[in-house]
Amino acid sequence: MTTSAIIQTIVVLGIVAVALVYVLRRVIKITRGKGDCGCGCGKDCKCKNKPKV
Repeated sequence: MTTSAIIQTIVVLGIVAVALVYVLRRVIKITRGKGDCGCGCGKDCKCKNKPKV
């Protein structure tokens, strides 16, 4: 492998690692109930606090 190919591989692996960490953090936040519910209101959403009928 040339030096150029090694550097490209390291950069790609770094980008993949950062993306994986981001996705895992989002999944953990959502499963613990601290993340955005998806309605677009953000963290202070009132949808999560609605009483279930």
